[in-house]
Amino acid sequence: MLGAMDPWYERNVLSLLSLSSDVLCQTGCKDTDVSEGSGSVERLPLLTQLVLYYCRHADQPVLVPLYQAELTLVGGERRKEVFVHSLELGHSAGARAVKAMGSASKRFGIDEEHEAVPLTLSVSYNRVAVSGRSQWIDTEIVCTSVNLQKASKKPEHLCDDSRIETLQLTMTEVTKRNCSKSKKCHNQHISVSEVKVDKVQVSGGDDGSTFAVCLDQDEKKFIQSVTRCDVSLCCKPGSSSDWRSYKLLPGQVQPLHPSYCSLLCLPITSFSAS
Repeated sequence: MLGAMDPWYERNVLSLLSLSSDVLCQTGCKDTDVSEGSGSVERLPLLTQLVLYYCRHADQPVLVPLYQAELTLVGGERRKEVFVHSLELGHSAGARAVKAMGSASKRFGIDEEHEAVPLTLSVSYNRVAVSGRSQWIDTEIVCTSVNLQKASKKPEHLCDDSRIETLQLTMTEVTKRNCSKSKKCHNQHISVSEVKVDKVQVSGGDDGSTFAVCLDQDEKKFIQSVTRCDVSLCCKPGSSSDWRSYKLLPGQVQPLHPSYCSLLCLPITSFSAS
């Protein structure tokens, strides 16, 4: 997320992750830090130096709006999760969790989209048009994966009546599935559709389909046996989604942009202000 938002972080920190651990753990030639009171000199690895430099010198404030995913599990249990950047649902989420098992993943195998078992899902989403108007669409599709990712918006494209954040909804739909006695079943024709949205509801079809959900591409935030997933922006308690009807309480700080007034945001600092 930081790499997508801050070019300096992407260029100087994120790009280093492709290097070997031997390079990342090398210490600098010069003394980088001196422990207070002891007089001893501590040499820090290259990656640590860059991360510390970023934390100490990045000074541009950025508010990152949070999204919430309200999940309904088999049996009726409900839970609410928060994500910053992306949500994966279905095959792509399951494949990511299997890969996280390391050596154990070889026993389970990781199928491609063409070999994944499709799900019949009911998908409803609020489509956001360029004009700012929205349209609620209900559809039932046979798909392998449904993914959501923040669609970045340049500051110069923001205006007072525009939505501050949108999500890129990507649906991998199976239009034809081939199954023969001699060969393994596979998805012969796959169609990928993308649309900008701000609210999404995904639920299993009448056949009782369940799916997996992975938040922010983090294998530790992986939930299985989900029957329904509702995604929307996080708003401050008691506030409206329309910032013009939201009034600050005494002692609250005015946000950088008025459209953030009613949204629950994660405050960070970076070298490049969003």
